[in-house]
Amino acid sequence: MLTEINIDALVGPTHHFGGLGVGNVASHAHQDETSSPRSAALEGLKKAALVAALGVPQYVWLPPARPNLQWLQQLGFSGDRAEQVAGALHAAPRVLSAALSSAFMWAANSATVTPAADARDGQYHFTPANLISSWHRATEAAERSLDLRQTFSDPGHYAIHPPLHRVVPLRDEGAANHMRLCDESGMIGFNVFVHGADEENPTDVMPSFMPRHTRAASEAIARLHRLDPASTFFLHQHPDAISAGVFHNDVIATSHGGLLIHHEKAFLDGERELERLQHAFVGRTGQEMRRIEITGRELSLADAVQSYFFNSQILTPGKRGRAGDPPRMVLICPQQCRQIDAARRLVERLVDEDEVPVDEVHFVSLAESMAGGGGPACLRLRVPADQRTLLQMPDCLRLTPQNEEKLASVIQRYYPEELKLSDFLDPQLVEFVMQAPRELRQAIRMVEG
Repeated sequence: MLTEINIDALVGPTHHFGGLGVGNVASHAHQDETSSPRSAALEGLKKAALVAALGVPQYVWLPPARPNLQWLQQLGFSGDRAEQVAGALHAAPRVLSAALSSAFMWAANSATVTPAADARDGQYHFTPANLISSWHRATEAAERSLDLRQTFSDPGHYAIHPPLHRVVPLRDEGAANHMRLCDESGMIGFNVFVHGADEENPTDVMPSFMPRHTRAASEAIARLHRLDPASTFFLHQHPDAISAGVFHNDVIATSHGGLLIHHEKAFLDGERELERLQHAFVGRTGQEMRRIEITGRELSLADAVQSYFFNSQILTPGKRGRAGDPPRMVLICPQQCRQIDAARRLVERLVDEDEVPVDEVHFVSLAESMAGGGGPACLRLRVPADQRTLLQMPDCLRLTPQNEEKLASVIQRYYPEELKLSDFLDPQLVEFVMQAPRELRQAIRMVEG
């Protein structure tokens, strides 16, 4: 039996709207607006606490230090911290924005995860995403590799691979472009990789934005993770969706257990592969795979991107229901799904339909994350955990009410209430925000790695 755990990445104190996300409509729309790092972190923490309260094991990763001074130095900005930051702000503000980026908050891009039950060598496999499509994110790969090694530290059980080579044909955006469907036990899994670019089989229709994930990257990960080809599927993201602002699959499709929900424009010529997936699912599990296709008439691409309906989290609450009852699911939606009429009606339909196993909805406010282009599911990495993994997870990273209180206290003290890029001309602010990650680690007594 596997239990899904969630790892959320806590927002950092330099969270701002740099507009650097390739193909990210919200990121571009809010560029240079005043942000609130404090609100962003508290909103994310509150959402994670809701998941924990539902009985799902919830963990957090703490923010790395920003600004990334080593990166600024490599790009020719010298001097002390204040001089490096001021030099970058005057000469190349987008470089400084990248060095200050808190985009690591969207943990769905951290890695692709394979549980031991899916791998032919019986090990867990993790491949940190190289994130080379966006220069403000590429430095995250080394930081998240360290997080993975500290969190999953048993070398006999976990294989943590290096990020894929930093070449354009292997650009990898992590779990945001990967879905795992499974039987009720979680032990029989089916891995679905979604890519925006396939250089071996290019399409006639090109999207307006550069696709951020390639089929070559997905195929490499499938090989590294020792996946069974019969249970591994590759789908091409629809160019129309990418042009509409769907820069990751998790903005246009989602899955949980044996449920798959996707927009009719999620995939390009994907019906044959989806039919193969459904046939394989029934054949191996003896259970029905529930596939719900949302039409453009019910939810337009524009409303899908604005509402982030598909980026809602679907959870199976712990310790609920009577023995023998089929597992029920909870939907955690961004507040925008209640504000946009088409999305609200869609949520209501899913809850009302007897054939859909969703019977509870929570709407959460993630205004700061959504303004940067990330909803509830962007903020977390899912790991299907066996008993050995559950027992080995670091207690200090578990989001208990006590840890939530400690983290919130540091956020209140060290995170700016408002922030613009020009504020970093103040050298005291630079020192202050660099102290925050250390204070967070001390608050939960996490030993520096």
